[in-house]
Amino acid sequence: MEDDSIRTEEHSPSWDDVRYVIDESLDPSLRHLVEKLLPLATYYMSIEAFVEQYSRYEYGSINHALCAAISSLMKEYETFIAQLEHQFRTDNGFTLQQFWFYAQETLQQMKIVHDLAMAIRQLRMRHDSVDDLDIEAVLEGLQADEDEQVRISDHEKGGAILNILAERLVSLSGDPHCKKLYAYLLSRASVPYFDILNSWIYRGEIIDPYSEFMVLEKHNVKKENLKEDFNDAYWEMRYTVRDKLVPSFLVPFKTKILLAGKYLNVVRECGVMIAKPEDMEAAILDGGNHSDHRQEQTFMGPSDARVGVGSEAWSAVNGGRFVKSLEVAYKYANHTLLNLLLREQELIPRLRSLKHYFFLDQSDFLTSFLDLAKEELKQPAREIPLARLQSLMDLVLRNSSSVAAYDPFKEDLKVSMSQLKLVDELLRIINVAGLDNLPADNTRWGSSGETPDDASVQSTMLERSQSLSGHSRDVLTGYDLLTLDYTVTFPLSLVISRKALTKYQLLFRHLLYLKHVEDLLCKTWVKQKNALWKARSVVPEVDKWKLRIFSLRHHMLIFCQQFAYYVTNEVLEPNWRRLQSNLTKVSTVDQVLQFHSDFLDTCLKDCMLTNAKLLRVIFYDVCYNIIYAVQ
Repeated sequence: MEDDSIRTEEHSPSWDDVRYVIDESLDPSLRHLVEKLLPLATYYMSIEAFVEQYSRYEYGSINHALCAAISSLMKEYETFIAQLEHQFRTDNGFTLQQFWFYAQETLQQMKIVHDLAMAIRQLRMRHDSVDDLDIEAVLEGLQADEDEQVRISDHEKGGAILNILAERLVSLSGDPHCKKLYAYLLSRASVPYFDILNSWIYRGEIIDPYSEFMVLEKHNVKKENLKEDFNDAYWEMRYTVRDKLVPSFLVPFKTKILLAGKYLNVVRECGVMIAKPEDMEAAILDGGNHSDHRQEQTFMGPSDARVGVGSEAWSAVNGGRFVKSLEVAYKYANHTLLNLLLREQELIPRLRSLKHYFFLDQSDFLTSFLDLAKEELKQPAREIPLARLQSLMDLVLRNSSSVAAYDPFKEDLKVSMSQLKLVDELLRIINVAGLDNLPADNTRWGSSGETPDDASVQSTMLERSQSLSGHSRDVLTGYDLLTLDYTVTFPLSLVISRKALTKYQLLFRHLLYLKHVEDLLCKTWVKQKNALWKARSVVPEVDKWKLRIFSLRHHMLIFCQQFAYYVTNEVLEPNWRRLQSNLTKVSTVDQVLQFHSDFLDTCLKDCMLTNAKLLRVIFYDVCYNIIYAVQ
C-alpha cells in the first residue's frame, strides 16, 4: 500500500533489489527511521510470495512442512503488527521511535527467514545449467511436459532443502536468535522426511509421492527377473541411494538406512510378518537366544566428524533418538533375513546339494546317468530329446542305492543343454568381460549382463578354430553341451542367482569333460588290448608307432587324472570348506552374498577358466581328437 510519502520503484529484478522512493520533503530524522523500517515490508512480501509458491503440490512435503512453519511465524508477525496498530490508534503518544524499538527483534527474524527464502530461490538458477547436461533430468522434463506438470528439480526439494537449513544452522549458530530460529525450521521441515524414513526402516516400504527420499526404488526390477538375471540387478539396482538427496546429517548412516529397508523388503516379499517397531528389540533378543553368536558389523555413529553428538543440526532433528531407532531396525531386519536364509530356507544345505551335483563330490549318480544315457549323448545335441534325459536323471536320483536318493532337494535338479562348447562359452564371456587384459591376481568373474555382438563371437570362434588340430568335430554331441540346472526360489535366488548358477554350470562342465575324456582313454586302453594291437608287425616302424601311441595314451590318462585331482582336492574342496566356515560367522546378508560370489570366482580362477591364453590350449580337444584319430 503506497501513499504520497512512500512509493516503490518499478522493475525490481529480485526481492533484494526492491527500492522505495521517500518524499524528499519528509523530515531527515523521520526519513532515517522510515528507511530502517521499510525492509519489513520487503521481507513480508518476499516471504509471503515464497510460501505461496513453495506450498504448491509439486514442491514436495518437505517444502510444504517448511512453509507451514514459516506461516506460523508470519501469523506471529501479523499479530505483532496488529498490536502496534492498536497502540498507534489508541495512544496519541506512540511515535516512530517506539515503533523502531519494538520492531528490531521482529526485523531480525524476518530478515533471517527472507535470506532463507532467497537461498532456496537461488537453487533453481544455480542448478539449471547442470540439469541441462543431465540426460535423466532432460527426460524427466519431457515426461513432465507431456503430463502438463511443472518439473521441480531434486535440488529444490527434499534433502536439498534440509541441507540448506542444516548448513545455515551450523554456520550461523554463533547468533543465538538465528540458531533458535533455524533449529525450529529444521525440526519442522524434517518431520515428513523422517516419516518416509521410518516407513522404510520399519516396514521396507517407500511412501514417497514427491520423489524426495534418499532411496530410489526401481519398479521395473522385479524378483521374477532373478531367473534370467545374469548381473545381480535385483539386489544391486532395485534400491539405490541418491547421494544428492541425502541430508548432510544422515550421510554417515546412509548405508545402514539402505540395508535396513532392503532387508525388510525381502522379508516382506516372502510373506513373513514384520514386528511392530516397539516389538523389534524384544524380537531381536528372543531370536538371539536361539541363534549363533555372530559379531555385528559396526557402522559409524553420531560421533562421526561430520555429525557430532553436539551438532546443532543433529540436535534439532532429535538425532540421538533416531540412531537408537535405526540400530534396532537394522539389527531386526538383518537378523530376520539371515535367519530366513540360513534356517528356514536352509541355505547351507542347499549349497551342499549344489556341491554334490555340480562339483561331483558324490558322483555315483552321474556315472549311472552317463551309462543309461550313453546312446542319447552320442547323438548330435540338437536331436537329443531333453525330456528323455530328464526322465533318466530322475530314475537315477530316485534309485535307493544312490547317495542322491536321500537328498531332499533332488527334485530341483534339471538336465539342460548349453548353446556352445565349454571353451567357446568361456572365451565368449572373457571377451565380453575384458578379463583377458586383467592381471592374474585381480581376475574377477565378469558381472556384465551384456552379450557380445556377432563380430566378436565370430572372432573368438575363428581364434579357436585356428588353434585346433586337423580333426575338429563340426557336429556337437550331447557330451559337448550337456549341463545341469537347478530350480531356486526367492529369496534363495538372491544368493543362488542365475549368474551364480552359470558359474556352477561352467565348473560342472569342466569336471564332466575331464571325466568323459578319462573314460574315453580307459576305453581306448581296453580296445588296444585286442590281438590286432598286441600282434607284432613285420615292419619295425609299426611297432614303434604302436609304442608311441601307448605312451601318449598313458600320459594323457595320467594328466587327466592328476588334473581332475587338482581341481577337486586342491581347488574346490578347500574353497568349499572356507565358504562353510565364513557362512557360520556372517553378520550381514551382504556378507553372505560376497562370500558366495568370492567362492565361485576363486574356483573359476584357480581352475584356470578365466585365462584366455590357457583356454586356447584346449587340452580337451587335443585329447579328444587324438582318441578319435587312433580309433
